[in-house]
Amino acid sequence: MAQHAKLSASGAHRWMACPASVQQEEGLPDTSSDYAQEGTDAHDLAEHFLKNRRNAADDIDTIETDSFTDAPEEVAEYVQMYLDYVRGLPGKLFTEQRVDFSPWVPEGFGTADAIVLNENIAHVVDLKYGKGLRVDAEQNPQALLYALGALNEYGYLFDEIDTFRLVIVQPRLDHISEWDISRKDLMAWGESTKAVAEEAASGNGRFNPGEKQCQWCKAKEFCKPRAVKILSIASEGFEAVGDPIEPTPKDKLTLDEIAELLPHFGELSKWMRDLEGFAYNLAMQGQDVPDHKLVEGRSMRKWGDEEAAERKLKRDLGATNAFTKKLLSPAQAEKAYGKEKDKIQSYITKPSGKPTLVPASDKRPAIEIDPTEGFSAVA
Repeated sequence: MAQHAKLSASGAHRWMACPASVQQEEGLPDTSSDYAQEGTDAHDLAEHFLKNRRNAADDIDTIETDSFTDAPEEVAEYVQMYLDYVRGLPGKLFTEQRVDFSPWVPEGFGTADAIVLNENIAHVVDLKYGKGLRVDAEQNPQALLYALGALNEYGYLFDEIDTFRLVIVQPRLDHISEWDISRKDLMAWGESTKAVAEEAASGNGRFNPGEKQCQWCKAKEFCKPRAVKILSIASEGFEAVGDPIEPTPKDKLTLDEIAELLPHFGELSKWMRDLEGFAYNLAMQGQDVPDHKLVEGRSMRKWGDEEAAERKLKRDLGATNAFTKKLLSPAQAEKAYGKEKDKIQSYITKPSGKPTLVPASDKRPAIEIDPTEGFSAVA
């Protein structure tokens, strides 16, 4: 069984923002979702192909489908994107290397997916197989800790390395993010991290609940400081971060007050779902949740024996009427065409997405809204 650091690189976004999360998670069992297992298996495949100098398509029969939501051919295509990137980097390659960044983080270590050292540049590459959240390399704390680990482990081999290129490869989102940091700035970042790392390791860290740091915290469902913060947002007076909001006039929120509240609604909704899920799991384990009960939910009818039902419908309705037909989606059609997918590009259109209100910090460009659109000029 693989060892896990108390202050892991993968959890840095959490413990750096909320040092107390380390003590909150103390003693809680490690949980692994199907998505996490899928990611682990994808990393194992990538390591196998890199070390054996094979392409994913060459050993497609080695890809077990049990943990993957994609077909073996699709898994091979995604893993190959990572392989091609890593193999395209000149220099000395280290795959799935345990790196020690304990000079900056107490007992800190982790496993870097790929490190490529070449004269004055070190590439630190991280494979992200998930597709739920786009991850960027810029100021990424996990990648920065791996870079510190690479410097600590291999800096003596390449004294002239003065640039560290952090890379996130996210093949299922067709996303590769690169960001450079100088050796000097990397070491300065490491020094600036020491204080919060020591606080997190002390077992007496401060609480600082927030949307990003709470997302993957194992203690998020029952963390009282998180509950206090979220409930304070929804409490009388709409007390959010900063001073309490005083609506003026008393029965109407101003646009500024609405703008101040909006960023917190997502966090409130997530907390409510987390709390509901936690209570549900307790009930499923036989514990009594006061004033609540488990009931049978709504279910959809289905064929008990689909093959027998198919024969029956074909006899009575005919083969044509027993099935519905649906045109392949553009993505399905591209896979069917393979290398000749350019033949159908002129048939594909991508309509504009439905406008979504997000914080100004979101990297997507703003939509220009014309309030007069749809109105004809008055003569």
